[in-house]
Order: sequence, then structure tokens, then C-alpha cells
Amino acid sequence: MNKIINKNINEIINYINLNLEKKPIILVGMMGAGKSVIGRILAKSLNREFYDIDESIEMKYHMNIYDIFEKYGEEKFREIEHTEIKNIDKNSIKIIATGGGAFTFARNYNILNKIGLTIWLNVDHETIVFRLKKNLHNRPLLKNVEIERYVRNLRLKRNPFYSKAKLAIRSHNYSKIGMRNRILISIKNYLVDNKNG
Repeated sequence: MNKIINKNINEIINYINLNLEKKPIILVGMMGAGKSVIGRILAKSLNREFYDIDESIEMKYHMNIYDIFEKYGEEKFREIEHTEIKNIDKNSIKIIATGGGAFTFARNYNILNKIGLTIWLNVDHETIVFRLKKNLHNRPLLKNVEIERYVRNLRLKRNPFYSKAKLAIRSHNYSKIGMRNRILISIKNYLVDNKNG
């Protein structure tokens, strides 16, 4: 059974690499959706470079995102983030993970949808809360808030923006490899339906 699944996944990977050769694959969604983790797995599977927008900003500023928010404020961070998005090479074959708020601005989602295949990792409320509670120190927007209510309200506010992505993948307790496979199958189906991504 595993040999059949692996053979099919390898065929899907080959199809994606042949038909989406000059476009990045861009993951969007809530903080805690798994964009960075799944992005790295996709990059390895598709033999593409992984690029995390938040990590790139942290390297350039020699500060973590939390400290950038603290020192400069959210408005300045969003300007920095937008500049980073504007500088993405539209012909790159990277797997890109965006920050949770990046896709909630028209100036960003218009660029990202134009240059690449955007995929919304739509993760259920309970999973996001569980993941965020394990990693509060790196989440500037979670400072001094009641997480469950905050996440619920933030999802209501952000989901209409995330839904502007070209693909939406619901995640519900899938393993990392299971999620990777769902994404790969969805990308192939999208490419078949749209012929050029």
C-alpha cells in the first residue's frame, strides 16, 4: 500500500514540477496553521527552496518579530513585511510561508495572487489554540490576551481575506506527511483544472 501511495505522490510531484516551474507556492493562513512546518516539508518534497517571510525579516533586523513589534509597532512591521513581499521574485520556484497577517492586506494578497499559487491552510480553531499555547513567546499579537476568544475573533476577521487564496486546504488532525499529500494532490488538481496555475 505504501509503495502505491509513494508512487502516486512521486507522479504528482513530477507533474507539479513540470507544470508550475516558474511560480512560487505561497502558504497563507492563521498563525499556528503550520505554514512554516508544512512549507519546509513541501520544499524538500518538491526540491524547492523554502523562504519564510518572518524569518527573513528577523535576519535583516537581527531581532525576532516580537521585538520588532515592541520596538517599532505593528504599522512599521507591516511596512517592512510589504516591502519583503514586493521583492519576491515572481519567477522563483520557492515555497513561501507568509506571516499570519500578511494576506489580510489587499496590497499584499494582490501581489501574492499575481505572482504565485496561493494556498490557504485552513486549520480549525482548537488546533490553532493548542499550537499557540505551546509557543506564546514568539507571538506579539498574543501578548496579554485571552487566547481562545482572541483566536476566534481573529479567524472571523481574517478568514474572508484568506479565502482570496487560489486554493484552500482544510486541515484537521492530519499528520505532517498527510497534510503534505493533501496539498500536493490539491495543487495537481488545480493545475489540471487551470492548465497553467
